[in-house]
Amino acid sequence: MSSGSPSRPVAQVTVLLACVLAAAVYIWCAGRIYHAYRFSTRLDQIALKRAIALEPRDARSYDLLGQYLLLNTQDPVAAVSNFKRATELDSYDSSYWQNLARAYSALGADHEQRDALARAAALDPTTPAVAWNAANFFLTQGRVTEALQQFAVVLRNDPSLVTPSLDVCWRALHDVNTIETILPENADVYLQFVKLLIARSAWNDAHRVWISLLQLNKDFDYRQALFYVNGLLDKGDVTHARAVWQQLGSRSANLSRYSSPNNLVTNAIFAEAILNAGFDWRYSPQPGVSVMLDSTQSHRGNQSLLATFADGQDTGIYEYIPVEPSTQYAVSAWVKSEELESANGPQIAITDAYSNATYALTEETVGTTSWHQVQAVFRTGPAAKLAVIRVMRDPGNTRIHGLFWIDDISIWPTPKETDE
Repeated sequence: MSSGSPSRPVAQVTVLLACVLAAAVYIWCAGRIYHAYRFSTRLDQIALKRAIALEPRDARSYDLLGQYLLLNTQDPVAAVSNFKRATELDSYDSSYWQNLARAYSALGADHEQRDALARAAALDPTTPAVAWNAANFFLTQGRVTEALQQFAVVLRNDPSLVTPSLDVCWRALHDVNTIETILPENADVYLQFVKLLIARSAWNDAHRVWISLLQLNKDFDYRQALFYVNGLLDKGDVTHARAVWQQLGSRSANLSRYSSPNNLVTNAIFAEAILNAGFDWRYSPQPGVSVMLDSTQSHRGNQSLLATFADGQDTGIYEYIPVEPSTQYAVSAWVKSEELESANGPQIAITDAYSNATYALTEETVGTTSWHQVQAVFRTGPAAKLAVIRVMRDPGNTRIHGLFWIDDISIWPTPKETDE
């Protein structure tokens, strides 16, 4: 027994030394990695080279040095060398291939840039940033099919890049049929395309995309499409504006409630929220008068429109009314007032939306009155297609104070009176 006992301490010492050595090696390696990391975070050329010397297998340091050389020292040749080394050490990081493509672009090496971008796109086939860079490059090279494939990735995956992508495609191609082939079945993407085409005054193309949107049979919030009605009205295309408004109403039970049979006025009893767009009421705040919906007073329905005057000419509330040329109409409204003191009370005015010609003014309302009807008959001009109904005073430079309610407004065509 005694002859074998000295070997046990020796074995223990050997194990201990091995552990110490392993720990020392680990600490040394960890120290090198730590110092390499510290140098790499300083982002200057000397520190990055020290990081590479300490950890020559770290692809990130080569990539950072390449970025420094490309952006700070304007040395794309050296940058390419470092980016290539990064891709050799880690060929599965698409950002390294993208940076390599940028460096090749600075050198004008189109073929190499294309290959690097293709490699990045293959590694990250659904990443919008990668697809965006590849798409723009392919487009500048005239490789339309490849560019559109990458733009399709962007359109499917990044809402913030939808409009920029559509804009680039439109400016490059001016072909909505081709662009539509890459659009996802997403109503918002189609609406953004319509909005872009309107901004480019490409009205016929906007209409084609709009029809394609409707044919998708995808639900969307009608309020997000009211810009199209507004744009058509601003353009003077009342016919298409009415058609779009009706199409939206046929797809939305909420919007359909805004219309009444045999009445050209939308939201005639103020039962619905004011959209401030399309053919519904619009409101432009005016000095000296405040406007609100009042659920405590109504002639028909649950609420009316209340204007509180503390001076002021126009209430700022108005609505576009589609009309026919050389046609006779009647306008009617129910109004009420309380302590409305003025030499010129509010009245209902009908004017032409484009020429501003006045078609009709109802009688004024002053003092304190119960609900009563004001009305007028008017005839549109030979070129009329859109009228405006508003609550205003004429003249409006006299003082006014008090409350004025309006409700149950109607406009309808009437037979022309026979001349005696």
